Amino acid sequence: MNFGLVLSAILSGWIGGGLVNWAADILPRIRDRQEKPAVESATRSLAHHWTLPWYFFRRGICPHCHERLGRRSPTVEIVSIGLFVLMAVHWGATPTLAIAWLYGLFLLAVTVIDFEHHRVLNIMLAPAAIVVAGLSLLPGVPQPLDMLLGGAVGFGVFLLLAIIGRGALGMGDVKLAGVIGMMVGYPGVLTALAVGAILGAVGALVLLASRRATRKTAIAYAPYLAAGAMITLWTLGG
Repeated sequence: MNFGLVLSAILSGWIGGGLVNWAADILPRIRDRQEKPAVESATRSLAHHWTLPWYFFRRGICPHCHERLGRRSPTVEIVSIGLFVLMAVHWGATPTLAIAWLYGLFLLAVTVIDFEHHRVLNIMLAPAAIVVAGLSLLPGVPQPLDMLLGGAVGFGVFLLLAIIGRGALGMGDVKLAGVIGMMVGYPGVLTALAVGAILGAVGALVLLASRRATRKTAIAYAPYLAAGAMITLWTLGG
């Protein structure tokens, strides 16, 4: 394994993890006028979101704003670094690796935001769809026809499930399924949705069995879809 590639993966993963923290802190509140001062403050201090150099030495107290941060920030950075290194080992120094890193960051951000806010944001989905459509012109990813078919299948299947389930799935999940379908193409979208559905069912059963949720509890579903997408990308990119 190339040492330079590993070092690049570690650095890129850390930077990416900070960007995910920024997105999770800012994007869910960006349209709320009451949160505008907090958004502006956090935007001015971008280093606030890259915590690993100081978090454990300062017991989580940010040196920029003196706010005590939770464990999410360093955890996301560590997970992002690990994900980037694993993908570097899997794909090697190829153009596909950069695309995989980009998709991985998007899926990680969606996961964190849905866990914390139970929302899948349009402000992320629309740009992601445009970027994925543009990347489909490059080699090593689903080509335009497969990309469009995958997006249509993902969106259509989950729209049907949302209608049948009468509110069990939100439109954010439906749109996310469409974007994931664009990422993995057709027929990869069938695997991604199936794996996501299985993981979601297992997660719901665990929450019910541990009494941390009831049948009426709203459960974040996007993380399971993201996991299904990541597993499928890993398999397709082998």
